[in-house]
Amino acid sequence: MSVSTPTTTHAADRTDIRPVQLALDLAALGWHVFPLSPSNKRPLANCLDCHNNPHCAAGDYRGCVCLPDGQWCHGVRAATTNPDRITTWWRRVPDAVPAVAAGPSGLVLIDLDTHTSQPPRDPAAELLPGISLTEEQVPGGYGSVRNGIDAMHLLARLRGGPHPWPAGPDHQPVSVRTPSGGRHLWYRAPDGHLHQALSALGWQIDIKAGWSYGIAPGAVTRAGAYAVHAGTPRDPGRMPDWLLHEVRRVAGPKPEPPPAPAAPAPQGRGNAVGYVRTVLDNGASELAALTDGRKAALGALAYKIGGLLTWAGLTTADVEDHLIHAGLASGLTHRDARRIVQRSLTNGLARPLPAPRDGHSA
Repeated sequence: MSVSTPTTTHAADRTDIRPVQLALDLAALGWHVFPLSPSNKRPLANCLDCHNNPHCAAGDYRGCVCLPDGQWCHGVRAATTNPDRITTWWRRVPDAVPAVAAGPSGLVLIDLDTHTSQPPRDPAAELLPGISLTEEQVPGGYGSVRNGIDAMHLLARLRGGPHPWPAGPDHQPVSVRTPSGGRHLWYRAPDGHLHQALSALGWQIDIKAGWSYGIAPGAVTRAGAYAVHAGTPRDPGRMPDWLLHEVRRVAGPKPEPPPAPAAPAPQGRGNAVGYVRTVLDNGASELAALTDGRKAALGALAYKIGGLLTWAGLTTADVEDHLIHAGLASGLTHRDARRIVQRSLTNGLARPLPAPRDGHSA
């Protein structure tokens, strides 16, 4: 990647700075930070008090009494620019890895992975999903695209020129070399809602936006340093128009799903059908609010419904369309939603659940 060199020095440009100082420096620039476990780079677990808090159990991190008390509960949702809270967190876990919440920070992270050189099975469809691609359009052929960096350059060539961004500073992201040899490109977020999109822009290219996160520029993990290669966290560039168009195509607002099918017909066993309908409606509402983990959540919901069918006197045909619609409303493709629902319903039906204790409340 040919990029300009930084003109200013910031804490994130160094690899010898303490994690707490890096977190505080980024927070002072408006980057919302929170701690990750130094052993696995995942958000630190909720505290025991948080598990017993009814607000937290309902997923309302804003009502969490643990955060003002200096805990780090709720992962990325706890991200903050508050220096007192940040200092307390890192006093408790000094080697925690600073991470940045994209949306609250007004940022979008484009993560270019280099995890494997094994090409996708269908490169015409999978190298740049949603773009009709022929091998003649790829200099050197499909085999020359070995990772997310190469895929990004290919997308730029097709849409905007020889490089992923113009040379001017207005479009210079904070470019970070990752320990695996990949790149993190931090851009200023555009107006309008964006959400996380994994491998939708290109093979081994992930978009982190909204309530998703990335390891902070300048952080050091057990795998190595996330060293700033170009740009400055003080003034991330904006995406060029061609890239913004592509990012909005795959990570913009979810399209309106088709009208919901009718809920299960009431030919089953009285209150049991109402119970199943309530479970379906509640599960669909939770799915619609998710930006990641949607496939697993849809599978869990369909499995539970499958386990209740025999008790309720219903069949898979009574609920399948309703479950598929819940998957579509969450942003899944029809193909994925249908596959997950059919498999999970079958598995759940094979393992019937006991009747709920009150028989009618969800």
